[in-house]
Amino acid sequence: MAVRSIPCVCLLHYHGTYEPDGILLRFQRAAEAMGFSLIEDTSSPDAPCDGLSSLDSTVDKNRQRVSTMEAYLPLRTALARKGNLTLCTGATVCRIDGSHHGTGYRANRLVFQKANRGNDKVFSVKVKKEVVVSSGALGSPHILMLSGIGPRQHLEQHGIEMYLVLTWSWSDRSYSHPGGVGGALEFFKYIFFRKGVLSLPIQVLSLFVRDSSLEPGTSTLMRGAKSDEKDEPSLKTRLPDIEVMPLATSAMDDLEEHKRHFSKIGVFSLLTTLLRPKSRGTVRLRSSDPHDRPKVDLDLLSDPEDFALARTAVHLALKLGDAIKEQGFPLLRGLSVPDSDDSAEDMDKFIRHRARTTYHYSSTCRMAPEHDLRAPGVVDESLRVHGTSNLRVCDASVFPQILATHLMAPAVMVAEKCASMIKGDKATGTEYKASSDSSE
Repeated sequence: MAVRSIPCVCLLHYHGTYEPDGILLRFQRAAEAMGFSLIEDTSSPDAPCDGLSSLDSTVDKNRQRVSTMEAYLPLRTALARKGNLTLCTGATVCRIDGSHHGTGYRANRLVFQKANRGNDKVFSVKVKKEVVVSSGALGSPHILMLSGIGPRQHLEQHGIEMYLVLTWSWSDRSYSHPGGVGGALEFFKYIFFRKGVLSLPIQVLSLFVRDSSLEPGTSTLMRGAKSDEKDEPSLKTRLPDIEVMPLATSAMDDLEEHKRHFSKIGVFSLLTTLLRPKSRGTVRLRSSDPHDRPKVDLDLLSDPEDFALARTAVHLALKLGDAIKEQGFPLLRGLSVPDSDDSAEDMDKFIRHRARTTYHYSSTCRMAPEHDLRAPGVVDESLRVHGTSNLRVCDASVFPQILATHLMAPAVMVAEKCASMIKGDKATGTEYKASSDSSE
């Protein structure tokens, strides 16, 4: 059983009530001083888009992290079902072999090796019912392409026999971050009582904002901006574009840089996030060797609209930093900020240097019609790969478009739905012909 562990904002009575503390309290007060309000329950359909929100965590009663494996397949469950369950750890999938039948392409065999390159022994498993690929937004398209499912020209370049011709693009969310200084030590409180700052996840609070709610050029919340209007014409106008995450870390990708500049001081960062970027990257094969990682091109900020939004997000974070200092928190100096927030050249230089990913990849095997005009789909509404009868994909790669939120809970939702559909098919004895979309 997972319990909530967010001591940041007051939530609805059925979620529990917590009091903010330390830098998070200063961040909350700074955001409120800038006109942002608290969102009591982000799961509510009537929740406003602009405002502060606490984040759920999957932890046990001792505030220890609980992964989806621990929650859904604990040791006692695995042992109880060992007659129907085989786990192969330290393995690398080579490909899924299949053939064409009257119902379309059918997966017949799964081929895999040990993850250690030094061992050439090959194993295989016969497919009796179906295969569910769940290797993440980078791993799942990698396995499909190794299996001869993907862009024809690309697979032919690597000498892979074609079974199905599919084309796809993919999405990523990009980030940049200005920062300041601060810190706290509650080691003994955590060791002896499992309480305090160290019992919390690295992120427990976020500010969500729509670009349309900010004054152009100033990143100031427009007076009278509302995010709960019922008569707005499009759902897209009710989705946030920017997330600002307060983090008690440097949030640097470069570990050596962190060691040189930040390892011996307290650091507080604001990680600014583009929630719905327009830029698109690609994931392709590096070679036909399954041990070679896929070739990933993030193509961050390649769309000019994303760059403009990144400027707005950084301006907003800088204003929040100033507001936190006005609340009395001792931010001594900026450690990773633009040389000048008034200079477009300095701002753009900072964004290019600090843009990064936090690995929320999605939509590489997106659910959509096979010949969708925006981007070709890979799976249908039952998560089956187009043109196949017994091959599904189940992970964040199937999202039709990038979600304006963190992806852990939506990924679990997809898995729950997939399990439900599989059980429903088994109960009704349903067999599927190869999926295909209409010409419309």
